[in-house]
Amino acid sequence: MKTLGFNQNEKFLRSRMKALNLKCEIRVSKKKFKIVKDETYTKKPNYLNQNFKVERPNKHFSQDITYLPTKKGMVYLNVILDLYGNRPVVFLSSYHCDSKLAEDSLDLLKRSNKNLRNKMIHNDQGVNYLSKKYIDKIISYKMIRSNSRRGYPYDNACSEHFFSDFKTEKFYRLGYMPEDKEEVDEIVKEYIDFYLNKRISLSLDGLTPNQYYDNYIKKAKRLA
Repeated sequence: MKTLGFNQNEKFLRSRMKALNLKCEIRVSKKKFKIVKDETYTKKPNYLNQNFKVERPNKHFSQDITYLPTKKGMVYLNVILDLYGNRPVVFLSSYHCDSKLAEDSLDLLKRSNKNLRNKMIHNDQGVNYLSKKYIDKIISYKMIRSNSRRGYPYDNACSEHFFSDFKTEKFYRLGYMPEDKEEVDEIVKEYIDFYLNKRISLSLDGLTPNQYYDNYIKKAKRLA
């Protein structure tokens, strides 16, 4: 509100919303995906340990998958966030919720970030992220793999929160079911553009994710 020139506090805004009968969107609980029952030979410790605040970009990444219904079947959306500013840097969708979706998303991250050595990638214990092919790809990129604890969605809260924001602010407001994966891709692309460039966050000092990132780059150049 301050960026728009309003100085009213949160208490005043609550009272005005109540008077105008304005309410926040209700968030729908996320469907739980199947996880590997015997994963002890593939899972990694929770190195991230809910430390979502990082001091620089391209250091820690969070990855997760959600599902979106369309007329042609369920579409699975995989997103990778840079935890510096919670910026979505990769998104990829598929009609199949398999390890290839997770693997191909990593390839896209590699294209945009040539050096992934010692960069952390955090995800849950879903089948996609415990597959041998996915793990081999992380090893080939020399990344650090971190897994949430079983049954602790808060360990990957940044990704969970992004999907909740997307569904509440965009997908559930469509008023219709998208036709297919291609239409979903356009919807996601449009929301991510809004999220990066227009959606401010108090956790980012009232800035958008891209503004927060740009401030870091400018400061780094001044100190160089």
